[in-house]
Amino acid sequence: MTNQQIPGGVSVIIPAYQAANTIGRALASVAAQSVKPAQVIVVDDGSSDGTLEMAEQMRPAMAGIELKIIGQENKGAGAARNRALKEATQDYVAFLDADDEWMAEKIERSLYHMEGTENLFVAHDFVQRGEDGSEKTIKCAAHFRAAADPYVGLYRTGFVGSITVLAKRQAIEAVGGFDESLLTGQDFDLWLSLLESPQAKFAVFAEELSRYHINASGI
Repeated sequence: MTNQQIPGGVSVIIPAYQAANTIGRALASVAAQSVKPAQVIVVDDGSSDGTLEMAEQMRPAMAGIELKIIGQENKGAGAARNRALKEATQDYVAFLDADDEWMAEKIERSLYHMEGTENLFVAHDFVQRGEDGSEKTIKCAAHFRAAADPYVGLYRTGFVGSITVLAKRQAIEAVGGFDESLLTGQDFDLWLSLLESPQAKFAVFAEELSRYHINASGI
């Protein structure tokens, strides 16, 4: 398909697997954004627990955001994200997993650090929440600032979390999206692919705008 482009808009991509208990929380955090995305695309990757139906129940709560829900057979996180990318219509894409959530200013602050720059993507710090309810800040920006060469630093320490990223959609499409042959680390592989050119730029800023929930059954 040919994607319609609405300058400056954001498409949110949510891969989901066995996430009936958490997809509502994830979508609610998108609906609560201070700057609303144009669309959110949920790809249910072959769940058997009613994830797709629970996502559908959130449609009335999406505050005018277009909600597209797609079911597919189980193919893995990379394939689910690529399927969503085919439906994305906006200049920017942001990634959220179905068992995680965003703080209300995530999109607003990410756009602030992206627009008017040469960055292919931006990312930020996040909060990691344990199954016991404990929380700690993962300081991604500190690693970014400490690296003499941010690309080398990213390669060595992998300090970009997928749920913190806002990226240019066309840049992702230009490198072929996520490598579906990889069982894990598809996001890390994509960030490195985007930055392969020495001229490629990205930024990581020190604001806690996503909450990552440790969940053994997550995608």
